[in-house]
Amino acid sequence: IRYGVEVGKEVSLSDLRRDYDAVFIGVGAHDSMPMGVEGEDKGYRGFIHGVRYLLDISQGKDPYPEGKKVVVVGGGNVAIDCVRSSFRIGKDDVNLVYRRTIAEMPADPAEIHDAEEEKVKFHYLCNPTKIIAPEGKVVGVECIRMELGEPDQSGRRRPVPVPGSEFIIETDILIPAIGQKVDLSFLAEKDGVKLTKWNTIDSDGETFATSQEGIFASGDCVTGPDVLVRATGTGKRAAEKIDLFLSGGKVEASVDENFKAFFSTMKVYNKNEQLNIIGGLKRAQPPMLEPEDRKWTFEEVEQGFKINEAAGEAARCLRCYRIGMVALG
Repeated sequence: IRYGVEVGKEVSLSDLRRDYDAVFIGVGAHDSMPMGVEGEDKGYRGFIHGVRYLLDISQGKDPYPEGKKVVVVGGGNVAIDCVRSSFRIGKDDVNLVYRRTIAEMPADPAEIHDAEEEKVKFHYLCNPTKIIAPEGKVVGVECIRMELGEPDQSGRRRPVPVPGSEFIIETDILIPAIGQKVDLSFLAEKDGVKLTKWNTIDSDGETFATSQEGIFASGDCVTGPDVLVRATGTGKRAAEKIDLFLSGGKVEASVDENFKAFFSTMKVYNKNEQLNIIGGLKRAQPPMLEPEDRKWTFEEVEQGFKINEAAGEAARCLRCYRIGMVALG
């Protein structure tokens, strides 16, 4: 393992491909999207992007221990992680600013519900316009009220500013968490790796091969920002394809992968189906720590089922959709 090597400066991807039989790219999507507001590029104390904030917390650091008031901007899972983690490092006034309504929030509904229980203050239909930092230190953020107009490309109604509705939220820490992007600055034209129109790496969904033989890629640098478990899963599958490539085999989707893809298109399961069965056991809810107890600790919120409870939940299954294939000659 070689640490502290900056690909694209100290060594190029082409150099790596020349020296090694295979190269895997899994750089993720760690760059934060800018808010486009006045003052965000000034280096103010108290201003930090969401991914950086969460990374500091995961390493046991509070980037601004003197600050107790927090404003997070965004409506996705990273934004929710930021507000909930803020309580857990001792912040006592935690706010989330989102430019649409709760109905349009892309974050997991369960996470939103849990954040509401923990008394995060949600400010819907408003958007930041200016960072207030008179002496280089964040003391507030100016916001403007929004109203929903016609749908945009995402299918959600476009937020439109309401003239003259500006107001200020006092805060010590401002955290934009409005999305991430892939940093591909390490790629050079000579590397020949094809990109998509979304500025992600173009790799095959089953083999993870890129446009350059011997170079593979998966995870967020291919899909864009996504959940950890999916990146981990595709990374494991990519390793299997690389092993096949190095051993001289044909790099292609396996029989199991082809069947999985086939069954996913068959639509044998309709999640909206109503079975109209009277009676039966209702879904059990896992026990959870009380909001006022859990918000100040990183203890697991969901306590999980006991063995007999888990078995009881499994017994509720009416259709497991196991699929068997029989070949007749």
